Amino acid sequence: MKRRDFVKSLTALSIAGSKMPLMAIGRPKNFRQSSGQWNSDRIVIMIKLNGGNDGLNTVIPIQNSTYYDLRPNIAIQPNEALSLAYDSGLHPSLVNTQTLFKQGLASAAQGVGYPTGNLSHFRSSDIWVTGSGAEKTWNTGWLGRMFRADYPNYPANIPEHPIGIQMESSNLLEFQADGANMGTIIGSNDSLYSIIDENYIPGSSDPAADNYAGNELQYIRSVDRSTFEYSSTIQSAGQKGENKVEYPNSNIGLQMAVAGRLISGGLTTPVYRLNLGGFDTHANQLNSHQGLLQQLDEAIFAFINDMSAQKMLHKIMVVTTSEFGRRVKENGSEGTDHGTASPVLFYGTALRGELFGTQPDLRKLDNKGNVEIQYDYRQVYSSIMRDWFELPESSIKNVLQGDYQSIGLINEPSLSTNHPTQIPTTFNLLPAYPNPFNPRTTIQFDLPKASSVKISIFSLNGREVQSNDLGYKKQGIHKFKISAKGWAAGTYLINIEALESNKTQYITYLK
Repeated sequence: MKRRDFVKSLTALSIAGSKMPLMAIGRPKNFRQSSGQWNSDRIVIMIKLNGGNDGLNTVIPIQNSTYYDLRPNIAIQPNEALSLAYDSGLHPSLVNTQTLFKQGLASAAQGVGYPTGNLSHFRSSDIWVTGSGAEKTWNTGWLGRMFRADYPNYPANIPEHPIGIQMESSNLLEFQADGANMGTIIGSNDSLYSIIDENYIPGSSDPAADNYAGNELQYIRSVDRSTFEYSSTIQSAGQKGENKVEYPNSNIGLQMAVAGRLISGGLTTPVYRLNLGGFDTHANQLNSHQGLLQQLDEAIFAFINDMSAQKMLHKIMVVTTSEFGRRVKENGSEGTDHGTASPVLFYGTALRGELFGTQPDLRKLDNKGNVEIQYDYRQVYSSIMRDWFELPESSIKNVLQGDYQSIGLINEPSLSTNHPTQIPTTFNLLPAYPNPFNPRTTIQFDLPKASSVKISIFSLNGREVQSNDLGYKKQGIHKFKISAKGWAAGTYLINIEALESNKTQYITYLK
């Protein structure tokens, strides 16, 4: 049997109960355990919203008149948006996400992008998966560099389970390390093999040409080899695992069902990369965007419920990314063109359950009509590595080739079954620190159960100088940062409303 025919016969194999065929079958060997520099009990499900998700119609600036002026046909009206914060609503299709926000199981970071945003799908996607700046071209992925430090001899020595799994895509640049690709494909697409000589077998040492084509061939062979080595392990986990809830019969629903089944079956793969396409909404955006967000919302909700029912949700975080956002002003086709920043959504039990950042100032756009970024996308990666996987600072700086601060997503960085979060028994407002301060201070408040939270700050003459509707916060310990920029020096009163009661304290701003 020729290689091409062999591959075609393998695509008929599938994980029991799923519709996701495996690309190859083999047997892993030369197992190597992790060196232990990171928390290997954690899992990240990363969902790529291919095409450029419209952030303004995802987390909606419901009190911004400029938004409605610039989008007369496609803006989501305040009475249609799902309540999130005093100035922000969610797209009406994200009804389950709103529920998860109320339960403290979802967060969002607004305005995520990178300086000098590139508006090409291909180039911007490459920037996101490599972790580079707009002015640089890298040939390794941020996840590949992260895992290479822990598996320096890969693929000669490989861990028992795949390091990274990607579905519905053959582009594994994100998992590309120096000299090897550390990703494994699950999917029905056999185009990977169509450009490999039919006599090539995984592990072949036939030299590739020393040119661009040869480099590409080496990359493809690396992916091929990884997939071949791990497919029997993946299939075994799929057969052992189960889904305890019904998933939606959509492409992303099936992907999430497979991920849930593999995790249930004992696969310890730390990173899954899933894909949902169609977000390039140049025309007829209202209808297409509504359907896409509904698919995403239903699939994630099913997954969250599945993992919760199997008592595995504590070890999982779900993250959505997109290569860029959309323009603020709608175009003539009732759609939006390529933009820059957009929100990133997070789901999981360890999250602070907050909306990070502020609604963008739509009066301050760049010369192409795009919003300013609030968070560099590498801060998302830094948060995942620092707060979730608990990598050391030196490793994070090496991966990102720079110092990018965490967004502060995680309520308790060391959350695990062995280190449970302390649950407050009373509603408390702890003293601000520092106090007096200049110009920033931080307060901590404790919630014995989930509640909507509002923080207001007043001058001593009773004038309200700041109001912050934090939306629903989950049970636990929370911190809130206060900036006195623009205030007059003096003493102020903090009032926090939660659980149908109020807590107050005085703070002093010194210039």
